[in-house]
Amino acid sequence: MKHAHLIDISAVFFRYYFAPGPSIVNDDGWEVYPLLASLRWLLKPEFFTSDLTVAAFDESLGTCFRHTLDEDYKANRAMPTEDIIYQLSLLKSFCENMGFVVLAGEEFEADDYIATCAVMLSDHTKVIHSRDKDLRQLLSPSIVMKDSANDVIWSEDTLFAETGLQASQVVDFLSLVGDASDNIVGVPKVGVKTATSLLQHYQNLDGIYAAVQAGEVLPVRGAKGIAEALTENVSRVRLNQQLIELRKDIPLQLQPLEFTHESYAFLQALSQQVGILTPLNKALEKIAGLHL
Repeated sequence: MKHAHLIDISAVFFRYYFAPGPSIVNDDGWEVYPLLASLRWLLKPEFFTSDLTVAAFDESLGTCFRHTLDEDYKANRAMPTEDIIYQLSLLKSFCENMGFVVLAGEEFEADDYIATCAVMLSDHTKVIHSRDKDLRQLLSPSIVMKDSANDVIWSEDTLFAETGLQASQVVDFLSLVGDASDNIVGVPKVGVKTATSLLQHYQNLDGIYAAVQAGEVLPVRGAKGIAEALTENVSRVRLNQQLIELRKDIPLQLQPLEFTHESYAFLQALSQQVGILTPLNKALEKIAGLHL
């Protein structure tokens, strides 16, 4: 089978941006260490020897379709500063000239682009590079996740071994417990253990609510209070499902990976212009050696 890498590149960048690290200021007065660190992470042979590598960017903070569903969605996130915009714009140019498919837009998030790619590339095995737990809903026999911070691999089997859940239950699980990183509020009194037990017993939210409506005693501690909380928060839970389920129908054009002499020359010139060629050059030369 063909093979593809699907990268949540904004998440990679922000990991370096917010982590303690050295400061590198270029001749134009911009901090560029997070950009350099992100590029070092990207310049791996595996991304250049696959049939396709996708770099998905998040550019929809405040404009994503999910904000029309819930104005509080990601309201805890600060808008990007000028130095972030400067570095991400450069990172996008680097990715485009590395031969990657670059996906970004104001309506959809990086996770939605990755989910759509996962569906479109049905004839590929796929590695999703992210640590976003939302993306675990995509795990399948042909899809694994690789944590972009520590390289831990998540598969369907790993997910079940670690959480007791199937990939098809991830959306319902997060709809019950919420997701603080996205400012999604869960059901009061329903924590990880309770949500897991309910889904293991009833399979999905429809099964849980059918049991509640039928007056069944839920197989969890504090069953009466949990049933009341579920009933009182049904609209919130259904909204959460819409916020957490990833879109898989974005119209996209996916081109095979291409790295040329012109690509290499451009990357060297851009690195020189930004002020990061010296620490990046060996990695660029190694990638060029694979193709040129």
